[in-house]
Amino acid sequence: MKFPLGQEIYKRTPVYLINLKELISWFRLERFNGVLVEEVSNVNTQVLVYDGIIPKAFTERNGEILAEDSNAIEIFVNDYLARNGFLSLFSYDKELIPPLLILYFSTPNIFREESYLFIPERLIEESKKENSISHILIENSEDKVHFLFYDGKFKGYYSEKDGIIKEDISFLSELFNKSDSFISFYQISCGEFHKLNIPSLKFSFIEEEITKWVEKLLEYVNFIMRYYESHGMYIENTNKILDGLNILCSSLVCLDNKFIIKKEIMGSYEEVEGEIVEVIRRINRELSDLWGEKFVHQKYIQGYKKFIEEYKNDKKIIELLDRINPENIEF
Repeated sequence: MKFPLGQEIYKRTPVYLINLKELISWFRLERFNGVLVEEVSNVNTQVLVYDGIIPKAFTERNGEILAEDSNAIEIFVNDYLARNGFLSLFSYDKELIPPLLILYFSTPNIFREESYLFIPERLIEESKKENSISHILIENSEDKVHFLFYDGKFKGYYSEKDGIIKEDISFLSELFNKSDSFISFYQISCGEFHKLNIPSLKFSFIEEEITKWVEKLLEYVNFIMRYYESHGMYIENTNKILDGLNILCSSLVCLDNKFIIKKEIMGSYEEVEGEIVEVIRRINRELSDLWGEKFVHQKYIQGYKKFIEEYKNDKKIIELLDRINPENIEF
């Protein structure tokens, strides 16, 4: 295992039982920290999740790396769509991940030097400095063992053979005494870590779909707004319509009375659907205070029918509107 296993959420669950779209949305919404593992025969793909984003992924066979990052995720998705294999999910203490990441995104202080040249106690002392993130990697002919430190605190070590996180730091000295051991040492400050160019990998079309889906629903919301305006019905401050919404408040902005996506949507389908419906309700309630509920309801139904007529050949948006049933939205 390139990454440690962490606390088990579920293990070796058949992929056809997992809704991957919802799982990815949940990662984003909950700012999840951990690793998602897909196993197909003797091949496994490990996807690291940090604060809801995916910075690193590997596909391995018997310890040999077959693919990394976007290529590894493509293998993951293809196997998932083929309904092959099993999924396991493990959570981490968030502080465990920065020392994992500096192995891939920072420059080593020491790289594959023979371990007998160094004093393990000195390395531990250096790693325990406050405001520092450190990673000690010991390699030998049998295994690779990673020792992780965050803000000077020892977070545990794991072997790539079994991936189990352990806390006995004295094991470092034992490894130093092996004749064929090599050491690499990575260390940066906590401030430097936040300046690293860490990517946010995507689950290809599976993850892109939710943004396209929201864009389609916003076509409807913006159409209704324009229809109201064509009848002289305006809302003074449309951005306040988004106030208090858990997901859309930070993901959308209204410019020239048009809602647009300003940053990645981080939520599940059901939650975003509910908030889109709430946006429509708020628009209608705001106008009802000025024009009366009966008049606004009349114009809303007219606008809805006009939209259906104009977009009747767009099967995707008609399907989405059917799910939220906007004709029956109460004020």
